[in-house]
Amino acid sequence: MRKTLLLLILTLFSFSAIHADVEWKLSDDGTLTISGTGDMHMPEYYSFAPWYKNREKIKYVIIKDGVTNIGACAFYDCFNLSSIRIPNSVTSIDQGAFYRCPSLTYVEIPNSVTSIAMQAFLDCSNLSSITISSSVKSIGWHAFSGCEGLTSILFEGSTPPEFREAVFEDVDKSITIYVPFGSREEYKNALKDFGFSNIKAIPISLKGSEEYTQKSQVEDVDVSYTRDFSGKWEALYLPFSLKYEDWKDDFEVACINGVHQYDDNDDGNIDRTVLEFVKMKNDDSVIYPNTPYLIKAKTWGNKTLSVEKTTVYESAENSIECSTTTEKFIFIGLYEKMSLLQKASGKYYVMDKGNLTKITTLSDIGPYRWYMKRENRNSAYGINNNNTAKEISIRVVGEETTGVANIQHASPNTQTYDLNGRRVNENNLKPGMYVKNGKKFVIK
Repeated sequence: MRKTLLLLILTLFSFSAIHADVEWKLSDDGTLTISGTGDMHMPEYYSFAPWYKNREKIKYVIIKDGVTNIGACAFYDCFNLSSIRIPNSVTSIDQGAFYRCPSLTYVEIPNSVTSIAMQAFLDCSNLSSITISSSVKSIGWHAFSGCEGLTSILFEGSTPPEFREAVFEDVDKSITIYVPFGSREEYKNALKDFGFSNIKAIPISLKGSEEYTQKSQVEDVDVSYTRDFSGKWEALYLPFSLKYEDWKDDFEVACINGVHQYDDNDDGNIDRTVLEFVKMKNDDSVIYPNTPYLIKAKTWGNKTLSVEKTTVYESAENSIECSTTTEKFIFIGLYEKMSLLQKASGKYYVMDKGNLTKITTLSDIGPYRWYMKRENRNSAYGINNNNTAKEISIRVVGEETTGVANIQHASPNTQTYDLNGRRVNENNLKPGMYVKNGKKFVIK
C-alpha cells in the first residue's frame, strides 16, 4: 500500500524545473549546490528534478540561504547522497523529498522548518539519527517509515509536533527518543501509539566558561562538564554527583576536612592557618552536588567529567564552613560569574594556580568554582582581630606532592592545642587547659 501510494505522489508532485530564481550546479566531486531565492519548484511541472539523470553522482547537497523549501521528491533515489546542509531559510520539506536515499546517515532539521511532509524520508534505511528543531509543528504520514537504521531521534521543542499516521513504521521501537527535560510526559503521550518507550531527557552539556542557571531538577539524564584544566589544584563546584570510578582515571579530587592554626614561636599569637583537604581515593568516594571540592587533572588541557542516567540539580549557591574559636572560613560555590572586591583586609580568597590567593583588587570568579570568605567570629565587622594568622594555606592530605607550595603539616592526633585551636609547643606549656588526641588536660 505504501509503495503504490508513493508512485501516485511521484506522478503528481515531482518536477522538471527549478523556479526561475533558483539555480543548481553539480561539481565533479559530487557536490550539488542549490542557490537563489524562493521555492525549489513550481507546482505546474510534473516530471523528475533536473539533476535526476545524474542522481548516482550526487554525494553531498548544499542548499544556500534564500531557498525556502525542499521540493517534492527533490532527491528521490539519490542513493549515494550521504550529507545535506539545510539553511535556516527553508521552511518546509515536501513530499518524498529524500525518498530512498540509503546512504544518508544523519539529518539536522533547522529551526526555520515548520513542516515535514508525508514520506519525506521514506526508506532512508541507513539514517541513524535525526535532530528535529522546535519550529517543526507537523510531521506527515510515513515521513520516516522504513528508516530501519535509526538509533536515536532528538526533539528540541518543548511541545511535541503533530504526528500523522505511521510516521515511524518499521522503525525499531527500542531506539532512544531525546526530548527537553520538562516535556517527557507530553512526548510519552504523543508517541504512545508508535510503541516507543525509551524517552529520555536531552543530554546536558556544561562548559566551565558558561554560566549555569537551571531552575529545576532534571532526573535520569546524561550530563557532561568540560573545562580547561591547568594540572594544578583548582576549585570545583558541580550540580550533579560523581562516583570515584567516574573521575579516577583522569583526575584527583579532595574534599574539605578541617582547619588547623599554629603558634610556631609560642608567643600566644596565631602564626599560620592550614586549611586541610583530604584526597578522595576509594570506591566509596562521591562528589556530591552543590558542594565545594578541589580537583586536579592528571594532565593539563581540555577535559570532561561525565556520567549517565543521573540527577542534575537546580542552580544553588551553597557553602561549607570550617571554624576555630576565633575565625570562620566559608567556602561558597557558585554557577554564575561573580566579581569580588576586597572590602575588608583578608576577607576573600580564591584558588589560583594551585594556591589559595587573597583578593586585593577587583576579581572575577568563574562559574563552577568557589571562593572563600574569612570572618572573625568575635566581630560583626569582618577581620579586625590582631590575633589572626598572617599566612593561610591549603594542604591536601593523601598525596606525596600536594601541588600547593610551601605547606607544612603536623598530625592533629599527635600535637597539642590550646582552647583557641592553636598548636603549641608541648615542651614549654604555660599553666592552662590544652587538648591532645581529642582529650583535654590541665597544666598547673
